[in-house]
Amino acid sequence: MQTRHVTRLARGSAIAAGLAASAALGAGNFDGDWLVSLTCPQTPDGAYSYNYQFNVQVRDSVLHGEHGKQNAAGWLVLDGTIGPDGNARLRANGLAGAPIFSVGHVDKLTPYSYEVDAHFDATSGTGSRLTTRKCDLVFSKS
Repeated sequence: MQTRHVTRLARGSAIAAGLAASAALGAGNFDGDWLVSLTCPQTPDGAYSYNYQFNVQVRDSVLHGEHGKQNAAGWLVLDGTIGPDGNARLRANGLAGAPIFSVGHVDKLTPYSYEVDAHFDATSGTGSRLTTRKCDLVFSKS
């Protein structure tokens, strides 16, 4: 009985080690440089549509990119982690640009943030803003 318990324990440890190794192998599948196009159509309150294109980098499945100049009007930072299955919840933080492009026509430099639900495969990805206004993101690996 003692031998059977040790064998089960060893087998369980081997399975756990295999799962950990498998997860580690998938942890860099999306690494590299990506181009993202962020498109937000006009809103019912009259906020104009806009499109940003900027580069993001993925290292160890962690995505980071910025559009514009830090702390200036129109600045946007996009961050998040891409899971082994390609699913990601990204976080956008930024400063409003010209009021004509902002929902509610908020003042320039007003801070904002929102989440993006995204999915990636080896060379492309898509995402959607989850709050305030509909915006779509399209990713392509460089």
